Amino acid sequence: MPKQAWSLRILHALAFAQVFACSRMQLPAPPSRPAVQVDVISVGAGDAILVSSPTGKHLLIDGGDSEAAPAVLAALRQRSACPLDMILLTHRHADHLGGLKRVVENCGAKLFMDSGFAHDSTVYAHLLDALEKHHVPLRQAELGRQIELGGGALLTLLGPPHPFIEKSVDIVNANSVVSRLEIGRTSMLFAGDAEAQAEKRLLDSNTAVRSTVLKVGHHGSRTSSTAEFLRAVSPRLAVVSNAAGDSKHPHPDTLVRLKQTRVVETALEGTIHLDLDGETVTFRTEQHPEKRGP
Repeated sequence: MPKQAWSLRILHALAFAQVFACSRMQLPAPPSRPAVQVDVISVGAGDAILVSSPTGKHLLIDGGDSEAAPAVLAALRQRSACPLDMILLTHRHADHLGGLKRVVENCGAKLFMDSGFAHDSTVYAHLLDALEKHHVPLRQAELGRQIELGGGALLTLLGPPHPFIEKSVDIVNANSVVSRLEIGRTSMLFAGDAEAQAEKRLLDSNTAVRSTVLKVGHHGSRTSSTAEFLRAVSPRLAVVSNAAGDSKHPHPDTLVRLKQTRVVETALEGTIHLDLDGETVTFRTEQHPEKRGP
């Protein structure tokens, strides 16, 4: 199975990252230090991200839409992640929660957490039923909460906004849970579908958002990833979870703002696997079947 691999290396003295291209048939050497593994699962127009800590804890951020459930479950089983230690739902849109009912039913979870911002739907009601049936505790995400994942890995919740944002292009997106994963000198910011108002709220509160890797907000929408926010995050690598053939995700304006950053898209590359070991970020991609060579 042809794969592509690159290495994003952070130098000790200069804190500067460089991306090195490897042979198409060669995977990066395993990190010499315990690493956090982050799988940005290819689920089309949605998000599903698995975080696996050095001590074997597994956190799933979002679960794609209902049609994405088989791909999400396959990724979880590949990492032996069942039952999950926690599911974190960034917001209650179907492209982020639709696959979670089957995840709860077929994988299990010890805890479920979401933003608490109301957005009623049949899909969310079915998820709540599954959580109750399988005795999964439900908690509301709280700004500033820190979650120890073990092995020096820490997830800090930078959202949902408090108080909730009341006016936005999309009020549900605006009140997404934003979180930051950190281990040593490496970090990854998960922006959910947060929009410009939420980004400004973070910047105005002097929240530490600078990160080695950015999971780009709202699939690269024009209403997210403002120039000011990107300057503050200063990512060396930007990951976009998107669907093939969608010309607006990422939007051309967003790509212009990301021109100084290496961008990888699930629509083009498939699932993106990252290792953060405190000093180095290494990633590889799985191409879609139609892009694989003979």
